Amino acid sequence: MKKTPLFFLFVLIVAQVSAQSSKPRPLPGEPKATRFSIAKAGEVNLREAKNDFDVNIVVKEMPGQAPEHRPENAAPALNSSMQKPGSASIAAPLQVINYFANPLNGTPNDNDMAVSDSGKVISVSNSYIYVRDIVIDSAYYPRTLYVFKYPINKYNSQYDPKVLYDPDSDRFILVCLVGTVDSLSNVIVGFSKTNDPMGTWNLYQLPGDPLNNNLWTDYPMITVSKNDFFLSANLLYNDSTWQKGFVESIIWQINKKDGYQGKTNLATTLHSGIKYNGHAIRNLCPVKGGSKPYGPNLYFLSNRNFATQCDTVFLVNVTDTVGAPGATVTVKPLTSNQSYYFPPFGIQPSATNSLATNDSRNLGAFYENNIIQYVHNTKNPATGHVSVYHGLINTPASSSPAVSGYIIQNTDNLDIAYPNISYAGNSSTDNSSIISFDHASSTVFPGCSALQADGAGSYSPLLKIKDGANFINVLTSGEERWGDYTGSQRRYNNPGEVWMSGYYAYNFSSNYPKAHGTWVSQMYTDALNASVPKTEGTVKSLAVYPNPTIDNVSVDIKLPKPEYLSVVLYDQEGKQVTVLLRDWVRASESSLNFSTHSLPKGIYLLEVKGNAGTSISKKIVVN
Repeated sequence: MKKTPLFFLFVLIVAQVSAQSSKPRPLPGEPKATRFSIAKAGEVNLREAKNDFDVNIVVKEMPGQAPEHRPENAAPALNSSMQKPGSASIAAPLQVINYFANPLNGTPNDNDMAVSDSGKVISVSNSYIYVRDIVIDSAYYPRTLYVFKYPINKYNSQYDPKVLYDPDSDRFILVCLVGTVDSLSNVIVGFSKTNDPMGTWNLYQLPGDPLNNNLWTDYPMITVSKNDFFLSANLLYNDSTWQKGFVESIIWQINKKDGYQGKTNLATTLHSGIKYNGHAIRNLCPVKGGSKPYGPNLYFLSNRNFATQCDTVFLVNVTDTVGAPGATVTVKPLTSNQSYYFPPFGIQPSATNSLATNDSRNLGAFYENNIIQYVHNTKNPATGHVSVYHGLINTPASSSPAVSGYIIQNTDNLDIAYPNISYAGNSSTDNSSIISFDHASSTVFPGCSALQADGAGSYSPLLKIKDGANFINVLTSGEERWGDYTGSQRRYNNPGEVWMSGYYAYNFSSNYPKAHGTWVSQMYTDALNASVPKTEGTVKSLAVYPNPTIDNVSVDIKLPKPEYLSVVLYDQEGKQVTVLLRDWVRASESSLNFSTHSLPKGIYLLEVKGNAGTSISKKIVVN
């Protein structure tokens, strides 16, 4: 979503593109595929980048939610399915690493993040890029979106960053927008050359007015399939609000390997004209892979974002790889058993500064075990608070997918909003996820939280990741910006591990004493410990002594390289007693010590599992 109606009018950047309509021509009202050849525009090395003048515009006025544009025809009231966190025996996620990342440098915060299998974490916001290596516990000096796009677009304002990690290619993709009128609008796409995000990126510039109809690009969302990179966005009229200026949502499709290799020209396809009953479908949320990218097709989700009450879900499917002759875009309207509602503003401990929630658009989704799970804002009709809607679409490829939805009840009178979701399960029958979101109330400063869901309507107690240190007061008028999105990603090579980036209120400076920044957290479910091995491991790198023991145990662990370890103690019946450690063990030889004073006499199993494949267990006898 655009940061501001202001922009730098220094230079007109002409996109290096050529376009040809694909054949055959679509019938009126059908989606259209237009092929572009996008020339490589340059490269940037974040470690060596110069000219980081940190040029940015901080919005001082909120554009408002245009109440006159909110209502659509409301659907009939349906049976309410309100789910209270902690209503079932699901443990809350375990928080491990967490830290303050991106400071205020734009409004809204627009948090997104990605984490690689090797432990490189990128957190982006308007307008900082914050990189941390969790293996060596080292953070790099923050770079900006300005320096990222500087080699190919020096003067137009940058905003709306998105970032992802592609586990198939062990690479990153980072996107931001520039310009807020049709003549200046472009989309900067960077493909990392290696798995080092501080290294070199191949830069390309997509046209923000690709159909030459005097529109500009807003609100990108991204993901990858097995073959391609996808970017959806909205096209808007100049000099209008994002609510009233909307014309249509589009999808860019690009061969991802060509981007990583830095091909001179990228063959791309632009999908436009995506409608239902003659009306453009708004805000197409790409459905990422749960445990890994899927494909060659890719799903997108939308709904009636501005409806006061509705039960319609739109399932959009791009059916093949970029440029494939038989590729199509299909639109399937579905009906959920649970209505969603236009969200109210959030409340914070301030009499004058409420928190904007925008609408009910889909904000995050994944596909795993033949189920799409997704989340978005909604009103909780039972309480009147803004809350989180969690939906599930079973067998999306079938002729009649079934949609079920749950509204997560607010706890402690919290307003919760801007959710995202990632798969946290470990098998074909495990549909666990971690849902993260921002929180606030009349007594709780804006921060972020998470909970675990089992995919069947049960939810864990809420884990408060971080409460804010103050209320937000950045804008000169209107509601404070609370979104527009938050980051969430599974650590693909480590089932049960999910990272998130959320909203955090803090004291920034004398100019912005009540500002917002980014809080990043690593979380775990119990997926790592879903099964206790029946026999001891054969790797002889775990020494336990004294054994038998009376009061203390020492565990010597020898690793060939740093590894994230989960050390868990089970009783004789296989029930978990306690988690002793979940952390990086960096030295090749380490010793873990713990007391057994509180343990009854008996036989216990100590299990050590790691993200690089370590799996060892030892019996411990307590006398």
